[in-house]
Amino acid sequence: MGILGIGLYSSNELTLNFETLTNQSYPGVLKIIFYMGFLFTFAVKLPIIPLHTWLPDTHGEAHYSTCMLLAEILLKMGAYGLVRINMELLPHAHSIFSPWLMLLGSIQIIYAASTSLGQRNLKKRIAYSSVSHMGFIIIGIGSISDTGLNGAILQIISHGFIGAALFFGGNRL
Repeated sequence: MGILGIGLYSSNELTLNFETLTNQSYPGVLKIIFYMGFLFTFAVKLPIIPLHTWLPDTHGEAHYSTCMLLAEILLKMGAYGLVRINMELLPHAHSIFSPWLMLLGSIQIIYAASTSLGQRNLKKRIAYSSVSHMGFIIIGIGSISDTGLNGAILQIISHGFIGAALFFGGNRL
């Protein structure tokens, strides 16, 4: 719905040209509605608590090679969407939501790391630690600074390698 709304807002002709959409001016309430729609979508994929519950179950049931793909590529798509769509297309709405993202990321780090310690299944333990690491990415994206964004991107890249390596090593145990 958000994509259709953004694409149809300026004219009756649907356009998804990113350069055109970046230069588009939206009313304040519409920016917030679009931002919330995209945030919810990316929060499931990232995963952000409380929408993270699919990840440990998926990792617990999936084969190690599937877990490697999830940890390496799929989780990062939500972060990419937050940076590319929410930050670039809707910067004003992002500045409104950024303190909430940083608070949510901080809570997520502590909650998921604590939950990870109680897991007996190795794949679920790694999955909860991944959710905890995604909290650092959320804080970096919510910081609205070059340093925070660079740190989030570094965490995205390093977690991709480390998460896949953990599942690869877990397969060997």
